[in-house]
Amino acid sequence: MKLRETDLPGIGKKYAVTLSEGRDLVIIIYNTGKREIYLMQEEEPFCSFELTDQEAKELGFLIAGVLYQPVKVEKMELILKEVLIEWIKVEQGSSFVGKTIAELQIRKLTGTSVIAIDRGGRIIPSPDPYREKIDVGDILIVVGTRQQIKHLMEICGRCST
Repeated sequence: MKLRETDLPGIGKKYAVTLSEGRDLVIIIYNTGKREIYLMQEEEPFCSFELTDQEAKELGFLIAGVLYQPVKVEKMELILKEVLIEWIKVEQGSSFVGKTIAELQIRKLTGTSVIAIDRGGRIIPSPDPYREKIDVGDILIVVGTRQQIKHLMEICGRCST
């Protein structure tokens, strides 16, 4: 991959990436945070679209693999024999409400790991165990064995899958 960077004085920056197929992907980042993305065919834009600063960050998370990392088939077969990913909804009255992952000692007590929190459609990947407090309605995305997840559900109190 070949990357070229160009300053656009008073406007922002332009990045051009030559893709393996030979076409260029041009990204213009304005000082305002707006992004324009162009897929070039020869010297002309083939298609283009705009992103807000927030949209660009969220798309960046997706592309970088923060929310999903593909796993090779051989590794996935081994993982699936032992490990589950479960979505656990925290309901009113749960002992988890208002506490952090560290306070609850989730990993130490159950062996499961909270890999993300879905808070009303906003995903918090790799939540900070010391800062992120669990709220009613949060969906904890956890990884562990069946037995570990069952134990987590028991100590959670009012939680559902």
